[in-house]
Amino acid sequence: VQTTTAWLGRSFSNRRPLAEVPFPASLVFFPPGHPVWSRAFFERDISALSVKNRQGKYLRIISAESPVKLHCCYGVIAFLSVAVIALFVALLLPRAGKPEEVSIKCVCAFCPRDWIGVGSKCFNFSEKVENWTSSQTFCVAQGAQLARFDIPEELEFLKRYKGEHDHWIGLHRKSSEHHWMWTDGTEYNNLTSPRGEGECAYLSGSDISSGRNYTHRRWICSKPNSFTACDVPKQS
Repeated sequence: VQTTTAWLGRSFSNRRPLAEVPFPASLVFFPPGHPVWSRAFFERDISALSVKNRQGKYLRIISAESPVKLHCCYGVIAFLSVAVIALFVALLLPRAGKPEEVSIKCVCAFCPRDWIGVGSKCFNFSEKVENWTSSQTFCVAQGAQLARFDIPEELEFLKRYKGEHDHWIGLHRKSSEHHWMWTDGTEYNNLTSPRGEGECAYLSGSDISSGRNYTHRRWICSKPNSFTACDVPKQS
């Protein structure tokens, strides 16, 4: 066996020739250039190359997946941002936009059955005939008075609706020398002056006429509307 001097140790202060180091008898040394050394270096190189290949493969996998993961993260962040903005806008719209649809309390006017509502009054036209006093008694029993009109529109309605028959109304006076009064004691405003010399007024044709109390005619009753609270749905 060819003797070769080798140096052991990494510290220069402790370097000793290989020949001076005691070795077990069974230990075999191979000189440089022996095939064993070539095989050992080859296996070492193969192992290093395998490690490098695996490292490169892992790096390629990480490098390929990283952009995908980043894009996914960006997408999730963008989606959450849009969702938050949409929720914020949805919460603000009911306040900034149109108001919610709610019911509005109001006062509605109703007239009893067989009564006709005009303005602030309800009117009832009789089909029977009585004298002026009996006609007023009938109206009072219904919680009303013989017809009263305060504006031209009410008078025009009564003239049109009564038809061809004469109807007693609520105007009366003690004599031709006195002012016309309503049944509740208030003075007539002379919207249209009744014709004739009678003490009780009635609608005749398109005019207001006067006659005697005992003459039998149809009559018209009137009373204020019945006001009731009602709900009116608000339009959208």
